Amino acid sequence: MPEVTSLTLDPSTEVPFDFRQSSQIPETQLEAIRALHETFVHHLCESLSLTLRVEVTGTIAGLEQTTYGELAENLAAPACLLYFTMQPQEGSTLVDVSPSLVAPILDCVLGGNGKIVFPLEREITDIEQAMLEEFFGILAHELREVWKPVSAIDFQFASVETTPQVTQRFAAGDPVILIAADLRLGENEGRVSVAIPAFTLKLLRQKFESRSETRKPASRDKEQAVLEKLATGLKLDLDCTLQGSNIRLCDLLKLKTGDVIDTGIACDSPVTILVNGVPKFSGDVTVEGATQAVVLRVASASAL
Repeated sequence: MPEVTSLTLDPSTEVPFDFRQSSQIPETQLEAIRALHETFVHHLCESLSLTLRVEVTGTIAGLEQTTYGELAENLAAPACLLYFTMQPQEGSTLVDVSPSLVAPILDCVLGGNGKIVFPLEREITDIEQAMLEEFFGILAHELREVWKPVSAIDFQFASVETTPQVTQRFAAGDPVILIAADLRLGENEGRVSVAIPAFTLKLLRQKFESRSETRKPASRDKEQAVLEKLATGLKLDLDCTLQGSNIRLCDLLKLKTGDVIDTGIACDSPVTILVNGVPKFSGDVTVEGATQAVVLRVASASAL
């Protein structure tokens, strides 16, 4: 019988496992998410400008991996927290709208110009919530559209909450990806923050990777199409020359009608084709019907 040796672990060498690490999103996927939401902010500003009849601009302020509990600690109360379902995915997306934006949006809905210098420092009423339904719909629509290239997610407005620390949609330890955008509505500035459950994004990782693999060829095809479109109407000067001949200046000055110039070049010598004065091709002189032409022979290294 072989001797059995017992193994004892030293408690001092044990390292606590951080369960949040299991939900960390790869950096490449974070970059793709940021790019998606840069497009979201751009389209959101365009839609709000048309709907509210006031100029709206915005930029991405940051993206980070955090937990809902840490997020809630940094949100002021009362807040304007909008929850959107994500069918067929589980969970909800949270959109936090700064009070400094809620007041001018309401003013524009009522026909004003949004020039309100004070934020809404109270909970929005049921009547105000009904007035903001079009704004909620715009958020849902732009989220749906921007996520289409990755996955068909049906974002639908679900509810408004005003107390960040009290919600049944997120637990304090739930990991989320937070995308913050700074918006300027007329003379007012504020922030719109989008929090998406990390577990939902992890389920979509393969789709992000597939999109990344196909995006580069598609991008090259699009670039080629643009170049071809630009080239359609572009005109260049084309000249053919028998390069290598010389003539003295004194002989040039004596030339008169009927004189014959000996170029010293054979009749079957190749001609050089210049595009905008730059040599690009060489070829041979030929006759095409009643027209003299040049047949391309060799394309140079600098050819178009």
